[in-house]
Amino acid sequence: MKQSIIQYIQSCLLCQQYNISRTKKPGRLQPIPPPEGPFQLIGIDYCGPFKPTPRGNQYVLCLTDYFTRWVVAVAVPDCSAKTTAEALFNAFICKYGVPAVIRSDQGTHFHNQLMNAMSKLIGYDHTYSTTYHPQSNGMIERFNATFVPQIAKLQDKEHNNWDEFLSPVVF
Repeated sequence: MKQSIIQYIQSCLLCQQYNISRTKKPGRLQPIPPPEGPFQLIGIDYCGPFKPTPRGNQYVLCLTDYFTRWVVAVAVPDCSAKTTAEALFNAFICKYGVPAVIRSDQGTHFHNQLMNAMSKLIGYDHTYSTTYHPQSNGMIERFNATFVPQIAKLQDKEHNNWDEFLSPVVF
């Protein structure tokens, strides 16, 4: 009986015209393939702004390796393109090598001419997550959700020494 109902609905012109389709159409987005080794794919994102420290830091640039889940966190004074490029180069690339792919959101601190020039010069691909869809860079977003409460618990009463606790929190 179920089969005959399905056949009737499929053959009914009015049913086809006015019934709302409940099936999802396949999208063009594809899942991110897992990396084949360490430091092949890293996610990068900012945390902050936090209360400025005496050292002038207000943001944390977080980098996560998708294969090992290794995290690097760097305290920085702002989230400009120049600061991002310097921190990425000094804190990650000079220590761990050039990753094959860097994945970030489409913020102006990542999506700019300086970062494009750096990716071409050094030789990595820079991919961007979907706008208003932080789940597409979920590993770093998940770290940020854990990171902020941990920093809040460790800082002093003036909330201005949070940058001293990056290493223990990342560990």
